[in-house]
Amino acid sequence: MVKDFGYVQDVTADLETGVITSIIVPGNNKILNIFSGANDIVIPWTKIKCIGDDIILVEI
Repeated sequence: MVKDFGYVQDVTADLETGVITSIIVPGNNKILNIFSGANDIVIPWTKIKCIGDDIILVEI
């Protein structure tokens, strides 16, 4: 199954090691809730399987 979650809008990192721990993409209704992060989708770095030039494949 393929699903387009949108563009990565932010990342989280471990500040002690500098390692990225997750990526964040906007959730549903982001246009209506532009200043709200309540619907954001946090994808753990461990679920990322492949990073290409214009796509990131994740295991859900």
